[in-house]
Amino acid sequence: MDHERTIAQQELINSLDWLIRLRWVAGAAVIALTFTVTAGLNLNVRALPFYLVGFAVAAYNLALRQILGALRQNHFSDTALEWFTRAEIGLDWIAMTILIHYSGGVSSPVIFFFVFHIIIASFLLPHDRGFLYVTFAPLLVAGVAFAEYHGQIPHIAIFEATLYRSPIYIAGVLFFFTSAAYVTAYFSMALSRRLRRREEEVTGLYESARATTSTLDLEQVLNRLTEATTRVLKCKAASIRLLNSTGTHLEMVAAHGLSQAYMSHASVPLASSVIDREALSGKTILISDAPNDERVRHREQVREEGIESILSTPLVGKQGLTGVLRAYGAAGHRFQEDDAEFLAAVAAQGSVAIGNARSYRILEDLNRQKSQFARMVTHELRSPIQVAQSLVNVLLSDYVGELNEKQRDLIQRAQCRLRHLQDLVDDLLNLAAAKADVLARPERSRVPLVEVLKDLYDRCEPRAKAKGIKLILRCADPCPEIWGREDELGTLFGNLLDNAIKYTDQGTACVSVRNEDGLIRVDVSDSGIGIPHLALSRVFDEFFRADNAKALEEHGTGLGLAIVKDLVARYEGKIDVQSHEGQGTTFTVWLPAAPGSTTRTKSRGEGA
Repeated sequence: MDHERTIAQQELINSLDWLIRLRWVAGAAVIALTFTVTAGLNLNVRALPFYLVGFAVAAYNLALRQILGALRQNHFSDTALEWFTRAEIGLDWIAMTILIHYSGGVSSPVIFFFVFHIIIASFLLPHDRGFLYVTFAPLLVAGVAFAEYHGQIPHIAIFEATLYRSPIYIAGVLFFFTSAAYVTAYFSMALSRRLRRREEEVTGLYESARATTSTLDLEQVLNRLTEATTRVLKCKAASIRLLNSTGTHLEMVAAHGLSQAYMSHASVPLASSVIDREALSGKTILISDAPNDERVRHREQVREEGIESILSTPLVGKQGLTGVLRAYGAAGHRFQEDDAEFLAAVAAQGSVAIGNARSYRILEDLNRQKSQFARMVTHELRSPIQVAQSLVNVLLSDYVGELNEKQRDLIQRAQCRLRHLQDLVDDLLNLAAAKADVLARPERSRVPLVEVLKDLYDRCEPRAKAKGIKLILRCADPCPEIWGREDELGTLFGNLLDNAIKYTDQGTACVSVRNEDGLIRVDVSDSGIGIPHLALSRVFDEFFRADNAKALEEHGTGLGLAIVKDLVARYEGKIDVQSHEGQGTTFTVWLPAAPGSTTRTKSRGEGA
């Protein structure tokens, strides 16, 4: 099973896997070299110990590969991975010590292969105890040398047999080997620290980008940015201060790790904040001793908060400087130049996220205002339209006198225009209601969708029958339920069914409902005029009507499908359309089913 792990853990696992693959080569090389030396060079070498070491390396390497495979598949802690690394390197160093003993002890040429392994250990093992691990290599070599010198173990000579008895030679070899080991470890660990630091910065930037771009809500973007900054820099806290509309004050809009008492001093005049003015000039400012630095306002509060260092960098958006991002270090925490570069990178990425969130908020406000305006205007139009319709009906009823043929024709035309105007007002109201989240809306409940569709069937059947259209409803029993509102669902599917009947002269119009992977699928299909291929991409645009629709039905608002699309989005569903001109159209809507909904097909309108 696959578990989420950090980039550092994954990189260490990959390095250990590489070391295991390299060890196969090393074990084979020991065996091959032993055979070559004993068979071709005729040196005084005991072959059996070397062969045993070679096969032992292969054996424990196989076990290590199995253990590493288990670590890949299961959740593990950093401690477990660290102990596995220690064990892997420890086994190698034991094997190396045995090879040194059997190849000449302190005069063995194998001794310098330790240096290569020290480089590997410096990269893999934790740096806080790195030199402690490196110390074991000289101790192991020294142990072999002193044991041979005092006769505790036999000296197996390959070249100069007397060198192992020379204290000066032993001291010189150990000195140079120890020096080489520590110098190699120092440079290896220094390089490894820089690489790991860069790795952490890349990881931090990735996490920061993922956190801030996963939402367009401005407040969430700001909070996630300060939290990510604190976590990656491993500092006490972080905050974001943005310029107010007049550009005279910096207001703290988000913070992580700061107390409420400290945040009460958040709003500062830009004229009296030296650090912020310097930061807004485009520089990243590092304050190493914040409680005693004269540039820091409220130094007493800084001291009480436990802040020792401050790092401040500008936030620059599309419109210029917008604020500052600050990181705060606790006692003992010192920001480095690398931290300043990293914070500047986070600020640059965060500025983009803040700009996007602000733009989205502006668009939301504009859309909300547009919907409110449309709702207000159309609502004000409703009353005079209804009054005009009533007056026209009075005239047509001959209540004020009999009309001649020409008068009646003109008034009937006016009545038709008023009816279409009423339809436009109703559609505009529905569209505004679908988009205006700010308007008070009744609570949703479990709605049997099929009951809504049956009501629509009963309402539309007379009109379909009058046009010679066979209306079919294939529903489910028991009824699938949707968490929603009857009037919204009625508007959604009513628009689709009205269009199916309106744009079909003869044939069928069918509504079918079924369960599909936890979603309620509703297909509304007809055998009507269809939609031209070039118009398919625009059918959900407001006020759009295809040319063949205009030719068949002169009047129409072009808002019905726009309302449908907005309602589907409100229900977190999706909609698709398939159509061929002259062959009919099918609209497919998927909506989330209420928990526990099940379906079994049952038809209506087909004699079933």
